[in-house]
Amino acid sequence: MNKNEIMKTLADRSRELDRLMKNIDRTDLLSIDGEVRCKTQHGQVRFFLRKEDGTFHYLGTDEKSRIGSLCTKSYAVRLRKAAEREKKQMDECVATLASACGRSGEDLADIDLVYGRLPEAVRKYVNPSVVTDDGFARKWQEEKYENRWMKSTYSFKTRRGEKVRSKSECIIANMLDAAGVPYRYEEIVPLNAMFGVFLHPDFTVLNKRTRKVYYWEHFGRMGDPEYAAHALPRISEYLNFGFFPGKDLLMTFESLECPLNTTDVERMIEEYLI
Repeated sequence: MNKNEIMKTLADRSRELDRLMKNIDRTDLLSIDGEVRCKTQHGQVRFFLRKEDGTFHYLGTDEKSRIGSLCTKSYAVRLRKAAEREKKQMDECVATLASACGRSGEDLADIDLVYGRLPEAVRKYVNPSVVTDDGFARKWQEEKYENRWMKSTYSFKTRRGEKVRSKSECIIANMLDAAGVPYRYEEIVPLNAMFGVFLHPDFTVLNKRTRKVYYWEHFGRMGDPEYAAHALPRISEYLNFGFFPGKDLLMTFESLECPLNTTDVERMIEEYLI
């Protein structure tokens, strides 16, 4: 995650907190008279209403509705105060990050801009990928790789302009790209070159932060017995060579009766790739 992404995340959080405070203000919770207090007496929890004049009124078991309202008010008051404090922190962080410019107006506190400011004669001796996550990801994405030769026959085009086999693969590719996840489509991967075992996972994906590579297989016709009969040995082959689901291998499935769930794809990206 680079500096601009951090600022955007902080700004989004600030807006989320602002909405939360406004939602609380729209309710009538804060206008409920009095505050709830609870004490444990003889092993039992007893509730009291603290009035504005400082006196206390015992709330009996027949006043559960009032107790519930006062407890909810207490939560809302504390939640709003915490949201207000957190929003102030988010806004101060954004202001601090945005004010890191020198006399030239350039941001001098952004590591992703350092390489570009080097003289060209110096840059040719420097490999930025060994230092920054974004530099590493760019180098990984730009590397040439072998892929399946028949891709020219595919009819679904991603927003990166490449052709993929199916509509669902196109959706996954576009969601990876939107999330800033580097990927390679149908890269030929040697599971064990010595034994001539090569596979072409639908996607080879990179977590920029951890620099870990995952293989993502989408099994799109699991309702077709013949397709499923080929899919299961394919999964077993990954396992045989030490690639395990959730560790190195990511998988999504669909059938005519159960199409691709984009929420599941989002969860996979957030859990493993960001």
